[in-house]
Amino acid sequence: MKSEESLSKHYTEQNLKNDNVSLRKLCNTEDDYRLLEKWYKEEEIYSHFEQRILNYEEIVKKYYSRTLVDAKVPVFIIEYASKSVGIIQYQIISNDSKKLYNLDNNNSFEIDIFIGELNLHNKGIGSKSVRLMANYLFEEKDADLVVMCPLKENVTAKRCYKKVGFKINGEITTEDTIGNIQKYVVMVWENE
Repeated sequence: MKSEESLSKHYTEQNLKNDNVSLRKLCNTEDDYRLLEKWYKEEEIYSHFEQRILNYEEIVKKYYSRTLVDAKVPVFIIEYASKSVGIIQYQIISNDSKKLYNLDNNNSFEIDIFIGELNLHNKGIGSKSVRLMANYLFEEKDADLVVMCPLKENVTAKRCYKKVGFKINGEITTEDTIGNIQKYVVMVWENE
């Protein structure tokens, strides 16, 4: 398995750049945090991802640890035509989440994504980014399964993930990040 630090290098030097889409590790810089701050001000983003607007200090607090080499939740900036347009992140699925998702696979990962530039929604950037990350997890992290859990009402996200190869595996009802009860769809893509 390759280190998280080598992910951006691996993507750039090998096949993990797809057309005009590439991924680079989120950096512990004001520029990267300001991008997140800008995107988190968009209702379409925060309503599906964080359920509230995050200010700059909250963003730094949440994302600093995700910029480290040994991050438990590595975050990557999605670049489209050399412009930063969103983020994608992954994490190993915990045993509690495996129970919640009704999974029994050993090496499972979950991906989260958003395209922060609203004018670039429905351009295929999300599906290309998810495919890049899932392929990395299958090839470099030996993932058995990759999971995504969009809100049940997020039709666009579900369509994007199905396009990539995810299949609906069930629904869950759980709290969102601010304690509201929400329905999510568990979507899985198994490594073949």
